[in-house]
Amino acid sequence: MAWLTRALFLLSLLSHLQLLTLAKTSDKKPAAAAPIAGAGPKEDLAYEEIDKFQIVYASNATFPNSIPPTDGWWSSPHCLQSTYCIYINPTLSHNRGIVLLTKPTDFQKISRLDHHLSAATDRIEALTPDGSAPFEESYILSKGPGLTATMQLRRGKPLALAAPVLLVHKDFFGDIWRRSERNKLLEQAVSFLPPATRERFDRQRTLSLGPSPDGKDGKGTKRSIEQILLASPFEIDLGSNSYTPLGAGGQESQADHSKHYVNYPSLSLFTHSCRPNIAFHIDGNLALKTTVARKVSPGEELSVAYVDPMKPRKERQEWVGKYRPSSGSGSGSGEESGGGGGGCPCPACSGHYPSVLSKQHGHPHTSSPAEELAKSDARLTELESIRSELRNHESRKVTPEMIEKFIKLHVEEGLESKMAEAYELAATNYNYLGEDRKAKKYADLAVQAARIEYGRDANDVITMRIMAGDVRGHWSYQYKV
Repeated sequence: MAWLTRALFLLSLLSHLQLLTLAKTSDKKPAAAAPIAGAGPKEDLAYEEIDKFQIVYASNATFPNSIPPTDGWWSSPHCLQSTYCIYINPTLSHNRGIVLLTKPTDFQKISRLDHHLSAATDRIEALTPDGSAPFEESYILSKGPGLTATMQLRRGKPLALAAPVLLVHKDFFGDIWRRSERNKLLEQAVSFLPPATRERFDRQRTLSLGPSPDGKDGKGTKRSIEQILLASPFEIDLGSNSYTPLGAGGQESQADHSKHYVNYPSLSLFTHSCRPNIAFHIDGNLALKTTVARKVSPGEELSVAYVDPMKPRKERQEWVGKYRPSSGSGSGSGEESGGGGGGCPCPACSGHYPSVLSKQHGHPHTSSPAEELAKSDARLTELESIRSELRNHESRKVTPEMIEKFIKLHVEEGLESKMAEAYELAATNYNYLGEDRKAKKYADLAVQAARIEYGRDANDVITMRIMAGDVRGHWSYQYKV
């Protein structure tokens, strides 16, 4: 037992030594805190007033209004109604960065798309022989800054790609009813973008418009972020978040959605036209891809349709007047303002068609603006009537003449950016009637148009390619014979 006695003695000795060490330490006075330079009495950190608007990150440090010092995704602690929060990835795609203002459930969806988002890029696809862009920034009469072609562009020519830098959930604008709160969070979100990206985004704020109808100079007018998003409402849908189960509430219905507005600064100068010469779609990387929809001559304005061009003229005019007011827009309808466009200065709303469109539309535009508008309205009405028959698989009213009339009306109305559905309906209905050659012709055209409007991997492209490959073997062959 001698070894046990020695062990107890050593433990007792160690305990006494620890007590002596603590006693000596407690006799020392605590060191005084280092004074803050320039601080007076009670101006140390304990008495410093906290800035209520300071941005506080979810780390141990604070970085007022700067990019979070992290790689990958970062979540801001600032949310509205505990629903809409800011998410930022400043290093995405070689530090281009992207910022989201969305719901947590939707952020989870988007954050899983890092590989695709990194692949999105800003790129000019159609180049001149000397390697420059085939368009230049110009002032467009009654519209402001825009783009005009510097060379002839053929239909189907890929034009440019743009990468997204800002995504905002569509419900944000309805759920947050105070505009000041929306603006504050939107400004905060954009402030987190990397400096170079934020500079490109901020160029969209200024509308370099000419004199407005009241005689005032519109140059230098600043737009809010909300105005920018609603004026160029490119939209994606990430799919439903939840559904009401069948039987609950009587029917299955979508209870929540994932629709977002997306901003693409590098292609923000496309002007609006209800009869555009540029088609666009958003690809699998969430990049905006633009393609020439009809032949464009040098010096011609490059335009896209920010509102559905198939809508009635009055609805298009109201939308343009509200979200894209121009220096040349008046009030009232086209007829009342002598064909002035009622807020939309494009040819289909104003009745003033440039001579270059007469040949492309297959008929001269020599009538007065009011008469041209009446003809346009009549064509749209007839188009809608024929479309309803062609979409009806059981209709017995469809004839070859009706199908050809449907295609002709699209061309005469200048709807080259909306030909995919027209060709698809023509192909299917000709096949219903057993006219396989015409069905083959329009199925091939539908493939070409769908590539322009939806992208080469779109379902519409695949569907019509299958039909074009075996028209007689398709389910629709002689369906109505």
